[in-house]
Amino acid sequence: MNKTKATMLMQFLVSYLLVFLLPVASILLYYYPNSTQAAKEKEMAWNSHMTEQFMNAMDIFTRYVYDLPYELMRNRDLKIYLAPHDDYHRYILANEMRKYNATDGFIYNTLLYVKEVDYLFSKTGNVYTVDDFNRRGVGYYYESWPHGRMFEELDRLDAPLVRGVEAVVVPGNNRARMMTFLLPMPSGEQSPGVLLIQVLESTISRLAHTVSDSYNGTIFILDERGQPLVSTQTVGYEASPAFDQLIAGLAEQPPGAAIHQVEGKDYIVSHTVSERNGWQYVSLLPLTESLQTIRSIQWNSVLIFLLILLVEIVVIYISLRYNYHPIKRLVQAATELFQHRGLPAMSEVETIRYTLDQLSSDNSRLDEEVRRHQPIVRDSLLFDLASGRFESWEAYQRQGGAHAIAIAGARVTAAILSFAGYRGDEEALRVAVQQEEARLDGASDEIAGYLFPSVYPQEYILLATHEPNASLDEQLGAMQARLETAVGVAPAIGIGQAESSETPAGAHHSYLQALRAAEQLRLCRQSTLLRFAELAEPNSGSVAYSAELLQSLEMAILKNEAGMVQAVLERLLVHMRGEGMPSYRIRSVYANTVSILLSGLQRFRRDDVRLLRLTDAVLLHSYTLEQMADIMRDTADKLCDLMQAAKPEARAASSEEILAMLESQAFEADFSLQTMADHFGMSLSGFSYHFKKTVGHNFKESVERLRIHKSMQLLRESDAPLASIAEQVGYTNTSSFIRAFKKIAGATPGHYRDTQK
Repeated sequence: MNKTKATMLMQFLVSYLLVFLLPVASILLYYYPNSTQAAKEKEMAWNSHMTEQFMNAMDIFTRYVYDLPYELMRNRDLKIYLAPHDDYHRYILANEMRKYNATDGFIYNTLLYVKEVDYLFSKTGNVYTVDDFNRRGVGYYYESWPHGRMFEELDRLDAPLVRGVEAVVVPGNNRARMMTFLLPMPSGEQSPGVLLIQVLESTISRLAHTVSDSYNGTIFILDERGQPLVSTQTVGYEASPAFDQLIAGLAEQPPGAAIHQVEGKDYIVSHTVSERNGWQYVSLLPLTESLQTIRSIQWNSVLIFLLILLVEIVVIYISLRYNYHPIKRLVQAATELFQHRGLPAMSEVETIRYTLDQLSSDNSRLDEEVRRHQPIVRDSLLFDLASGRFESWEAYQRQGGAHAIAIAGARVTAAILSFAGYRGDEEALRVAVQQEEARLDGASDEIAGYLFPSVYPQEYILLATHEPNASLDEQLGAMQARLETAVGVAPAIGIGQAESSETPAGAHHSYLQALRAAEQLRLCRQSTLLRFAELAEPNSGSVAYSAELLQSLEMAILKNEAGMVQAVLERLLVHMRGEGMPSYRIRSVYANTVSILLSGLQRFRRDDVRLLRLTDAVLLHSYTLEQMADIMRDTADKLCDLMQAAKPEARAASSEEILAMLESQAFEADFSLQTMADHFGMSLSGFSYHFKKTVGHNFKESVERLRIHKSMQLLRESDAPLASIAEQVGYTNTSSFIRAFKKIAGATPGHYRDTQK
């Protein structure tokens, strides 16, 4: 090919490539950076939202932890200022601490340290000495907190302190990782005791997963001094200098979200500070994971573009190099190359247009991906408003920008719409809710409503602004009827009270009230609509009664009394269904009852892995009151069947056998009716009736007569002191021996000995 043809070939090639490259390059250079930035901003908003949600959940649970010392100080039976030097006072204090065993599932254990006597009293009823905490498997042995320094710090503690997660050897020689709250009672230099509240690291991690199962980031909690307390996942960079430098820098910045680099890897970092206790919450989400979807679309588009470009270069070169009619051949080659089955043949212009359409389609898909996340940002903003994140409407507008929703009415009311148990099409439910939001917004000039998803499945939140005289209740009733017609299920609606809209706090207060009302409906569904003002006042004595029933249930399981287990369980169910029982207390009683029953099952099936799956099923889900009752009854039935199967076969106890056992063991200090009942394979109540029917006297009277007759013989035949004689016949207390002797013999032991001499 001569020089003229080569020059013409190059000119044609460059011209065609420029026609193809200029529009495509313009699209790529403009859209790709903007789409990536939009995706980053969306992920930062979502990461910040999840951090705020986790902080709010932790604030709710730690509020009870910090209130517990005040609650204990109000208990008049916990007289820690009067040091319990004797066994009786220590028994009273330990028994009072057991009453707090069923109050909160967040707390693993509560220990009350009384300084003057060096004893620690657990909420499980156990009593430990200071030395027990220096022995593995006996007390709570802190591996990174030396025993001597531990109690020196407790003795001089005058303000609340929190120790970060550390390894602790619990009684039984098992190792656990837990965070410890140290709270003086009361605060000050003259505090007589310290409350140690232990929280498992796994409990905090499960709490993070309940906020969002799909969140893959790691949340770190630091105290007000910047010291690490706990993290929701174990990662490799938390001990690196780069991570420490990041935390130090965040402490000097206002709360928010940004992109930072740790050890050469980019993370979306959200930082917020709790107003309740000053704790810092820092979450790190790998940027590559959050942008994986949009990156995949972008790379696919680039690969398609490069492939088309390569094919275009080859086609143009061949057509211009070997043909005298390059335009005609180019049209033919391009038409054959890009022609799809079922489409007519295309001209040169149509082929280029088709290629650009393909790129435009990819561009549209990216735009649609960004637009699809816009409602998520709007819903997240509304949820933050209901959760009380904003202190003023100005802050709300600054944070929301174009997504901010106008709150124009004089009053704001929140409502919770729960579709719990709905098994239909989720998309149909979402569309029906969107239609209701549009209908409510245009129903009246006095009402504007916003419906958006909650963080919980099948639950929606309504924020309505209205004038004081607006009929919002009628609107909600009509909405409930229309939704039932549309999806086949009437939502349970909990309604908060109308609050002032002068500040965002009004929306937050109404939302909290709606949550209470919706939870009450979910558990005790006597109707499908409940206002917060209609909730009954809780009974102040129900907590103590619940603790008493739970203690009775534990005792019945320990004694293997299946009938008593069933009876106490039915009393608990009646108590849970009692009028005015708050929803949070129902769930607390349910969780503690099931935990006790599962502990009983574990006694018989210690290595059964199915018990772990059963624990997840009964404790980590939200159930209605009837579902709770069914689970409690089924678990109790399994336990009672195992109790009955483990009991030795009952056999008849003759009077000779009973009297022989009395004569051989009545002088033992630990001899009891339960010992005899177990020996003969009978229940305690059944053997008590059989004993009196066979012997003619009850057990206590028969044992006392044998012991006193034996003591009379010893008083006549020896000069041993009364304490020695009392111990020989089975009395651990001389005063009890003297009272029993005088009751049966009619005189004191000393007078009887003098008379016989």
